[in-house]
Amino acid sequence: MSSRVSLRAVLVAAVVSLMASGLTMSSAMADKATAAELEAKIVQTRQQINALYMQAAAANERVNGANIELAEAESALAKHQAVLKSADAEFSAQRDVVEKMTVQQQLYGSTNQAMMSLLTGGDADQILEEATGLKAIDEAMTAELDRLDAGRTVLDAASAAVEKVVEQRASAVARRTAARDQISAAIRRAESLEASMAAERDDIIKQMAAAQGKSVEQVEQEVADLEEQVDRGELPTPADPAPTPAPTTPKPAPTTAGPTTPAPTTPAPTPTKTPDPEPEPVPDPPASSNAVVEKAIAYAQAQLGEPYAWGGAGPSKWDCSGLVMRAFGSAGISLAHYAPSQYKAGTRVSVSKIQRGDLLFWSDGSVSSIYHVAIYLGNGKMIHAPRPGRGVEIVSISYWIKPDMAARLG
Repeated sequence: MSSRVSLRAVLVAAVVSLMASGLTMSSAMADKATAAELEAKIVQTRQQINALYMQAAAANERVNGANIELAEAESALAKHQAVLKSADAEFSAQRDVVEKMTVQQQLYGSTNQAMMSLLTGGDADQILEEATGLKAIDEAMTAELDRLDAGRTVLDAASAAVEKVVEQRASAVARRTAARDQISAAIRRAESLEASMAAERDDIIKQMAAAQGKSVEQVEQEVADLEEQVDRGELPTPADPAPTPAPTTPKPAPTTAGPTTPAPTTPAPTPTKTPDPEPEPVPDPPASSNAVVEKAIAYAQAQLGEPYAWGGAGPSKWDCSGLVMRAFGSAGISLAHYAPSQYKAGTRVSVSKIQRGDLLFWSDGSVSSIYHVAIYLGNGKMIHAPRPGRGVEIVSISYWIKPDMAARLG
């Protein structure tokens, strides 16, 4: 009897131990899942904030482009207004000449009036003399009227040119205003997310520390490192799963059919198709001068850590195209403060064949939609001015997303 009681006690103890072990494992798994969810929230929020700041940086490039178009429109407007002023002065002077000659005609009559006098018995010699003079006046009047018409054409053309440039200027101003509004909207949303995360940050870190059995200080440092990885685009990405092989359908077995005509023993020759000639490969553009490249890169690297600023072109604040413009300007290559123009200033090169010193571009698929530019350093690294909140830095070219265009200068 006592042995049975002892065995029962052992079994009960074992069951209790297993249950406790199961609860401990369940609790540990729950803590791990909680920590993973909180970490995912931090990463996703940070990525959303970064994406908004990149939207703002892209809008800043549109502001740069609108500023260039506005400056060009202002310059053209000044030239066309000068032409219009000159054309208006010439037209006014010509109109005065025509008005005076009109008065002369009214005073002395016309050749038709002289001929009427001749037919009604006037002195023939005197009338012919007057007719000759009046004819000269008529011919001169016709010539002046032709000049007046030509002046009107020039004046109208000058006026139309001014109106067109005024419209271009207004369009550039409207695009700049819209881009600035987009910058403000993206920044407001980013700052709102940052404020929301800041309000939750302490609680999230405490929850993560409790779930992982770590100190708050240790988790704070881990979260800061994680955010830095997100900012630099260095989070590891899981490998793509192996594709599931497509199911193979076995071919049906041949069925026995009635007698068929036997195939000829000598098959007809198959005509051979002449292969299309291989297309001529497009030669790569020559490499940029080493001296130019190294001077530009040295200039850009001297700005490492300096802050991003809207429209920044130095000497201590930068946007992406402003940094590239000054870097290559230091090496003697003049570029506009606008990423699409910088692309057009170089020779297109495949992103798969980039060399040190090439410019890398990010776009929505067209040159006019380019919104970011960086300088390639080699070995998969680049230097750029990324966005508000981050200074000039060296990162992997896969930072955020990979570039889709490249150009070589020089």
